Amino acid sequence: MSVQITIDTVSRREAETLASELPGSPKATSVRGYGLIRYRCRTNAEVNDLLSVVNDAVRRHQLPWVRVRRGDDEHVFRGDGR
Repeated sequence: MSVQITIDTVSRREAETLASELPGSPKATSVRGYGLIRYRCRTNAEVNDLLSVVNDAVRRHQLPWVRVRRGDDEHVFRGDGR
């Protein structure tokens, strides 16, 4: 069963930066000024791998914040290490 992941960023530019780091080259869009990436994972292991990639990219590019949502679960990553 696949899981729909939604990744929110400060802006489309940050979403495009992050999308370039993700496997499968997902498309970054913009909604109400925020960046948005929709991603689909097939297993929980893929979700965990995705979270690790997002965390690394956020720190490397020092993105202000990125929120990853799947269902009721939400993870927020900050480029300043918080």
